[in-house]
Amino acid sequence: MSSPVSVYRIFRRGHGEAAAVRPVVIALVLLALALTIAGVTRVKRQHEVLRLGYELSRTSEHVRKLRETRRQLELEHATLSSPERIRKLATELGMTPVAPDRIRVIGRREVASRPPAAEPPTTIARQMERR
Repeated sequence: MSSPVSVYRIFRRGHGEAAAVRPVVIALVLLALALTIAGVTRVKRQHEVLRLGYELSRTSEHVRKLRETRRQLELEHATLSSPERIRKLATELGMTPVAPDRIRVIGRREVASRPPAAEPPTTIARQMERR
């Protein structure tokens, strides 16, 4: 077995002072800090990618549902506005076809061209007129 003196000799340096440990510790701490920041940044980006993927999936599903609803509404509009259906409903309501010479097209009136409506006289004004 070795004596304690021989073990101590392993840790003892030669002539001069021991090397400074502080710069090595600072370098290791900075390296650990840089690796931690890199890891956190990577995890944060992965989280953002997953979140955006889920959001894209939900939005795509919403767009698909809206397109299906629009297709159904267009089909319903085409069905409800078909001339045969309107003609059938009109005859059920007692309407009859009109001769083409009796059809008149009336244009729209301009709102600004109408004369202003006359104000009805108030009760006091009517009483004054009677005197």
